[in-house]
Amino acid sequence: MDDLQAFGIEVGKGKYEEEAFYGLVLVYTSLFNQVAKYLDGHGLTPAKMNVLMVIKHQGGEEGLSQREIGKRLMVTPSNMTRLLEKLKRDKLIERSAREGDKRVNVIRVSMKGSLLLDKAWPGYTQAMKNAMGVLSSSEQKLVAALMLKWFRGLKNSKG
Repeated sequence: MDDLQAFGIEVGKGKYEEEAFYGLVLVYTSLFNQVAKYLDGHGLTPAKMNVLMVIKHQGGEEGLSQREIGKRLMVTPSNMTRLLEKLKRDKLIERSAREGDKRVNVIRVSMKGSLLLDKAWPGYTQAMKNAMGVLSSSEQKLVAALMLKWFRGLKNSKG
């Protein structure tokens, strides 16, 4: 059975929007599972990795507020709180009140978290390269352009 037929999609019948949509779902699921399997060996989940990367690379030494992290990752406040609690419990982040505004918590990646990211990063990027390796360089460029165009169109649409 064709992979898309599992979703009731008949390939080649002219319903390209359905083929593209469900094809994307299958690709995302496969990529997510591959990355999750790799990160599990480092005691991380894709969500934890994303949060640590945002804090380290966008917050730098100053860190980011919990709200800023949530906006960058489109995560609900309650989910962000739970995720940050797990990272704090694992000693991968540090939380402190913002100077001048004690109501705002600033989150920074701890030394342990930074070392873990440094250790996990090479294999993480290699996993991405391996996953993309089924496409030629020109196909990767085309997919990247199409995904960006699609994203921008969705972001700017009213519906």
